[in-house]
Amino acid sequence: MASKSEIEGMLKQSIENSNKLSKHIEALWIEIGEKQTAYYDIKYELSEIKSKHRECLDKFKEYVEGNRKHKKDTKEAQFQKDWIENFSYERTDN
Repeated sequence: MASKSEIEGMLKQSIENSNKLSKHIEALWIEIGEKQTAYYDIKYELSEIKSKHRECLDKFKEYVEGNRKHKKDTKEAQFQKDWIENFSYERTDN
């Protein structure tokens, strides 16, 4: 059986170990909080980038569709002009 002084020594050692572990756990919780804040910041930034990407993609699609329509209109107008010049003899150019 352990003596009273040995038991006191073991009790002090246990208390010291508990204090060290408590401080370590507290530091881990602080680190978790910081990482969680960084995670939410990155998540917000990503959602902003995705939003800007969608906006840019929509504008690009509008541009491409507008450009196609413009080219189609230009081709149709050129075809009409060529048709009239070649096959419509009643028309005079002023």
